[in-house]
Amino acid sequence: MSTVFSIRRTVEDDWPLVHELRIENATDNPISYGATLETTLAMTEDDWRLRARRGQGVDTTSLAAVDDRSGRWVGMMSAQIGDEDGPGPVLTGVFVSPTFRGRTHGVADALLGGIVDWASRHADHLRLYVYEQGVPARRFYARHGFVETGRSRPVGFTDGSTLEMVRALEQAGRPEGVAR
Repeated sequence: MSTVFSIRRTVEDDWPLVHELRIENATDNPISYGATLETTLAMTEDDWRLRARRGQGVDTTSLAAVDDRSGRWVGMMSAQIGDEDGPGPVLTGVFVSPTFRGRTHGVADALLGGIVDWASRHADHLRLYVYEQGVPARRFYARHGFVETGRSRPVGFTDGSTLEMVRALEQAGRPEGVAR
């Protein structure tokens, strides 16, 4: 049976669902969430509301993949304008539940498509950091046109580094006056 899902932006009232999926994320792969399970469990309701609200932001976006049959959230991706390494859009908080991973399901492809669409309205490239040992993730990003830049940074809460990757974007409906 094929996966039938919808992609939508998160809103503040989604905070319990964001919380639930991010706990699953931090349990499955804390590096992809950027925090240990212990840190994630210590977050407050206000912290979760802020994360859910990112889907409504001007300089942020947060997308959820929702299984149309069960209503279960099966994946999320977020992005923001700028971080400590530059002013352009950066992909953050990538997670797809293990049973919904792979090209057969298409969840990650659809989420990334939404992020690329959003980012293309803000700049001519999209950056991300991926765990150096995350071979499937690195292959996924390469398949979508991302290339390694040679920059890296330590994970921080565990051994290893994350590698910066970047993808050129086609201009799509960028408001006048928004920098490339």
